[in-house]
Order: sequence, then structure tokens, then C-alpha cells
Amino acid sequence: MKKVISSIVIFLIVLLTGVAISKSDSIKYNNTMNRLGMSEDAVVLHTKSKKNLTNVVKELSDKKKVSSYQLIFFEKSNSDIGYIYSHNKINKLPITSGRYFSLDDFSSQIPFAIQGKTSQLEAFKPQSQSYIKLNNRFISVIGNVGFDGADILNSQTLVSLSPNQPKSKYHLNQVTTVLDGRATSSKESLNKIKSVLHVKSVHRYVPQTDDFTNAETSNNGELYLVGIVLLFVLLVAVDFYILVPLKFDLSRSNLTGDLKNNYRNGLMIRYLIYTLVPFGLGYFVVNWKIAIISHSTFNLFMIISILITILVGMSQIIFVKKTE
Repeated sequence: MKKVISSIVIFLIVLLTGVAISKSDSIKYNNTMNRLGMSEDAVVLHTKSKKNLTNVVKELSDKKKVSSYQLIFFEKSNSDIGYIYSHNKINKLPITSGRYFSLDDFSSQIPFAIQGKTSQLEAFKPQSQSYIKLNNRFISVIGNVGFDGADILNSQTLVSLSPNQPKSKYHLNQVTTVLDGRATSSKESLNKIKSVLHVKSVHRYVPQTDDFTNAETSNNGELYLVGIVLLFVLLVAVDFYILVPLKFDLSRSNLTGDLKNNYRNGLMIRYLIYTLVPFGLGYFVVNWKIAIISHSTFNLFMIISILITILVGMSQIIFVKKTE
């Protein structure tokens, strides 16, 4: 009966591990959405330049051999409005209707907009197409984005920039500039971008405040990862708990030679049935019922746990001589 209960505990540990990874994934994805899909390598470029934004992207588009990147120029007076330009890079965001920007939009003569589902900018829809009025211009809204719990994303409005558009109302000293993409890790590409923007200094992008400097990213799912480690330790403890009665059966047997080896092998098979079957059932239920993004993390947990379980059993039953 104890071994059956232990098998149920192993099954529950696998389920809890799946839940913990799913919760950690949800927090990380929510944080990524509040970063508007930008990576943790994204940086804020400080500049006092008075260059017009359209002229900036025009100069950048003429630069050769620059790694892929994305620039978002947030209005300093209202960071819920940003002007976006991408070079061979698209950070996809969850679309609730319409579509997201394509690379062609960043070479178009007219701007397009993406709106979060709680954006404060009122959208007009005279017919089938929605528009927002921004800087005395009507801009087509090609899509709406949204993700539950991602308040920064949901309130955001992004407008595409292109070197082929008329001059923007804004200049570099009127916006907060955020850079993301491979260019952040390429010294040559980063220097080219910094040269065009006359960048004085750089710091890591954190999205919680308007100036992107006063807050650090909060919980990123680390607590759940600690829980996964504790579950793994509990799993190993359960393995040893199952082995106690099996080792007792082995120690009190008076068998020798091949009979003893066969008996040990039988105990090992019983141990593996009580441990590996709940592993398999747990893995099936997790993949069936629990939404996981980090499948590699869960699969790694399962592989290591199963290998440790087998090694513990072999070391305690097969390779340990009976104590006289």
C-alpha cells in the first residue's frame, strides 16, 4: 500500500512541476508582452539631438551591413504612444483583430497604427477601416493587440515610421529611444546606430516607468523555479522511500548465486514499475491538460528525474551487496 501511495505522490509531483513551469512561463510571457515583445537586451539610447525622426530612419536605412534591429521612439509626454521602425526584424505581438506590422510597412509612404485594447486614443470607424487622429493626421489602424494582465501592452499605441514618409512632428530630444535586436550585441552595428542618433549614453530598458530607468523587472517566475527544485528533491526522497521495503526483502532473503540475482532483478522491476509508470502518466496528463511554453525545461526535468530514479534503484538493489 505504501508503494502505491508513493507512486501517486510521484504522479502528483510531475503534475505540480508542469503547473509550476506553466505559471513561470505565464509570468515571463506577461513581462515580455509588457516589454512590447522586446528582449532583455533592449537598451535606451540617450541623446539630445534635434534630428527629425523621419530623417533619422532615412539615414539608418542608408547604412550598409547593419544587423537587424527595431527602434521605438516613445513620446516623453506620454509613453503610451510610440513610433516604431524596424530593419529586418519583427517582434510579433498577440493580435486580437486585424494584423501586425510587416516589413513593407516600414518603407511605406503612409504610416499605420497598432492599438492596444485599452488605448486611450479614440478610434474612428466611418466604414470598415478604423482610424486614430494623431498630430492632426488620421492614421489607419491595421490591428489591435492585447494580452490579459499586460497593462502596458494593452494601453499602447504604436505608429510605423518610414524613410519615405513626410517629416515627423517629433525630434530625438522629444522622445525616449529604445533599441532591440541583434544590433545590440554587434559592436559595429551598435556604433553605426549610435553615430546617427548622436547617442551620449546607454542603459538597460525597463518598461515600468515613463523614463524607463526607475524600476527593475519584478517577479520573472524565479519563485516557481525554486519550487521545481524542491519538487525534484522530494522526488528523490520518494524514490528512497519506495526502496526501503524492497531492500528489507532483499536483506532477509537467504538466496545465493543466480537465485539471488534473479530475485534482485525482480525487485528492480517492481521498483521501476512503481516509479516509471506514474512518470509516464504524469507526463501524458501535463502535455494534455497544462499549457506549457518551455517544453524543453519540462522535458529536461523528466529526463533527469527518470535517470536519477533508475540510478538510485540500481545502486541500492543491484550494486549493493547484502549486509551479513
